[in-house]
Formats: sequence, structure tokens, C-alpha cells
Amino acid sequence: MLTGGNMKYQLILAVGLSALSGMALASGIPRFDVEGHCEQVASVGGSSNMLYNSCIDMEQQAYDNLKPAWSNLPGNIQSHCTDVSSVGGPGSYSLLESCVQMETEAANNRESFSFD
Repeated sequence: MLTGGNMKYQLILAVGLSALSGMALASGIPRFDVEGHCEQVASVGGSSNMLYNSCIDMEQQAYDNLKPAWSNLPGNIQSHCTDVSSVGGPGSYSLLESCVQMETEAANNRESFSFD
């Protein structure tokens, strides 16, 4: 049976471990299967090499833009946007970049409700 002191210690430990796992997420930009993503995009156009190459270029540019800023983003934006950008597929840096931009802008311009 756990005593109040043991339960408190376990709660503190759980919160600490949770914070550490959040720090691990913040340490590096996620790794996506860009080639797999671009193959999916190209297959929509009948396995177009032009679409594939354009997709690779867009993904590289988005990755290059995100990489230096990633560690400075709030963990909740990192986590949310990583989830959003990989729904239903191997992940996309273009989608990740768009999500980060929209979430950052929204965080800087939070609206208030008014009872006029």
C-alpha cells in the first residue's frame, strides 16, 4: 500500500520524467521519410518524375528553414505540428513548416471574446 509520501514522490517523479521526454522531443527536428512522401505525391500525377523532383525540392527547402528554428519553438507547437504533418503518411516538412507558421502566428495574435 502506498502512503501519502510515496504517492507524492511518484507524482513528482512522473512529472519530471514527462518533462524530460518533452525535452527530448525539443532536441531535434523529426525525421520524415521524404522520398516515401514524394513518391505518394508523384503517384497522384501518374508517377511523374517532375512532381517527385519538385516535391523533393520543396521538402528540402522547408527542412532547411525549420532546422535552425526548431529548438526554439514551444514544445506544444513541436508536438502538435509533428502529429499534424504526419497524419496518414510518412510526414512532410512542407506541412510541418506551414503548421508551425500558422500556430506561431496564432499564438502571437490570440483573440479575445467580447460581450458587446
